[in-house]
Amino acid sequence: MTSQHPHLPLPDYFSKFASNYVRQTGNATFNILVEVITENVQTSANPIGKDSVVHDTAAGPGIGAAAIVARLPSSDLPKEMLVSDNVAMMVSAARESLIASPLPHVDCKELDSQDLSSSVPDNYFTHSINNFSIFTFVRPIGALREAYRTLRPGGLAVVTCWRRFAPMFIVHAAQKKIRPDLPLMPTPSPEFYKEGVLQNVAEESGFAKEDITMVDKVLVITEDENIAGLTMLMSGPMMSKAREGYTEEEELRWIDSVRQSVKEEIEQFGGVRFEAYVLLATK
Repeated sequence: MTSQHPHLPLPDYFSKFASNYVRQTGNATFNILVEVITENVQTSANPIGKDSVVHDTAAGPGIGAAAIVARLPSSDLPKEMLVSDNVAMMVSAARESLIASPLPHVDCKELDSQDLSSSVPDNYFTHSINNFSIFTFVRPIGALREAYRTLRPGGLAVVTCWRRFAPMFIVHAAQKKIRPDLPLMPTPSPEFYKEGVLQNVAEESGFAKEDITMVDKVLVITEDENIAGLTMLMSGPMMSKAREGYTEEEELRWIDSVRQSVKEEIEQFGGVRFEAYVLLATK
């Protein structure tokens, strides 16, 4: 996470969200990144290894670091890792979850990914991971410029972004069931859901077009526990803007409307369907 986007909840919400992040995202951001590391990073010209120095930026509770630990044998874990976020409780959650990890050296810091100039020198990291946060930035080009600046020549940036964020479709369906006359909840930075936008931002940030690879990922969540976590996310304060203008009676109908919309999603796709863009860019 990073500086407040106007279509996201107030910053204090993310402090409360920190401890529930993994469950309420249905493990989607974690599982997609694990696949990216396995199928794309580790098969690239610059895989993560024991000599790597990795930045998990706008990391939330350290999902990037957790994915690396889940994917790599202990002998290949990076020698140094920085996990950063601008929400103190997210950093604390990351620190607590990684304290007993096998990572040789991990540092968790409260930093703004859009300006690391006072904290990270040029040409420092071998890898920079930005996992499903690019659309939350007020200045996304600034964030990727910092990724470019802080990467070593030959370093690899990994940026994941939603192409289809299932909870937004489900929430919109739930809204239409209760108050079809009201505006649908706005999507933060909807331009990022369009093909080509993420690559254009990376190019404007300094990465050369010929050094960028784009891949697509699809994840269909079918596990009851993960679907329950996502339902909790959509029923709670993260989606409070969806209920603006509701009467008390309409508010009481919200959870059932979400559950019905989740059921319809599962009937259509066989589960809750996420689609993602993945950008791999070499400096």
